[in-house]
Amino acid sequence: MTKPQPAIFQENSTKFYSLEYSLDLSLPLATLKSAISKSLSNTSSVSIVIAFGKQAWNKLQPDWQPESLIDFEALQGVDGYSIPSTQRDLFFWIHSENHDDNLDCVLKVQQALAGVAKLQLELPGFTYHDSRDLTGFVDGSANPKGGDQQLAALIPAGQPGEGGSYILTQKWLHDLASFNQLPQDQQEKIIGRTKPDSIELEGDAMPADSHVSRTDVKVDGRAMKIYRRSAPYGSATEQGLYFLSFACEIKRFSIQLERMFGTTDDGLHDRLIEYSTPLTSSYWFAPSQQDLDDLLH
Repeated sequence: MTKPQPAIFQENSTKFYSLEYSLDLSLPLATLKSAISKSLSNTSSVSIVIAFGKQAWNKLQPDWQPESLIDFEALQGVDGYSIPSTQRDLFFWIHSENHDDNLDCVLKVQQALAGVAKLQLELPGFTYHDSRDLTGFVDGSANPKGGDQQLAALIPAGQPGEGGSYILTQKWLHDLASFNQLPQDQQEKIIGRTKPDSIELEGDAMPADSHVSRTDVKVDGRAMKIYRRSAPYGSATEQGLYFLSFACEIKRFSIQLERMFGTTDDGLHDRLIEYSTPLTSSYWFAPSQQDLDDLLH
C-alpha cells in the first residue's frame, strides 16, 4: 500500500489548528495547484494534513476519485435535532507542540491561498488536561491502537485512493452550563463511561441512548471503527469540540451519525446531542503522500 500522509498518525502534538477553505474552481488548474503547493512549502516545524472536498478533487484530479467520496448532506434527525451541511473544498489540519509554530504555518497557508481560496473556518484547538473533552470526559477512549489505526483509517490496497483516508470534520458547540448542572451519574449515563477513569458502563447500567451505545456500531458483524483526532476549542463565551476523524470508508461516519440522530430503525437519539450542537459538517479525502505529490507536480 502507498504510504499515508504521516501527520495523520502523529500523536505527540498538544496544539492544533484547523482551516477550511472554499476554492475558486473557475480558476485555471495550474493556478490552483501552484497556490496549494506553495501553501505546503516550508512547513517542517509542524505536522500538516491536507484534504479535499469532492468538487475540489474532481477539479484538481479529473482522472479518478475514491469510490465513496461524496459531499456531506444535511441530516434531519428525530425530535427536532439536525446536522447542517457546510461542505467546503480544502482542509488543512496543522498540529505540533507549539501554538506559535502552528500560527506561523497558518499565516503561510493564508498568504499562499490569497486570490484562489476564501477562508470559511479557522479554529485553534488544544489538548485539555489528560485528553478530555470540555465536558470533563476522556475523548477517544475507544480509538484503535497500533496497527489497527491504519486498518480503520486508510483505504485498503486495490481500491482507488489506496493509502489515503476519508475524513469527517464537524464543529460542535457545547451547552456546558446545562451539562454541568447534571449530577455526575446522569452525565455518565449520557456518555456511557465513568467520568474520573473512563471505564465503559456495562449491562443494565449502559443506557441504549448513551453516546457510546449509539456510536459503537457493528454491521454484519464488522466493527465500524474510526480513528478520532478531535480537539476541544474554547473561550469565555463559546466552548466545544472540533470533531475530526479518519476512516477507510464514508459509511463508517454516516451510520454513526444516523444512529446519533435517531434515523435508524429503533428511532433512539444520542442523549449527548441534547447538550452539544453540530454547526458545520464536511467530508474530505486526504490522499496518500504519493497521490498528493503526483497531484501537485
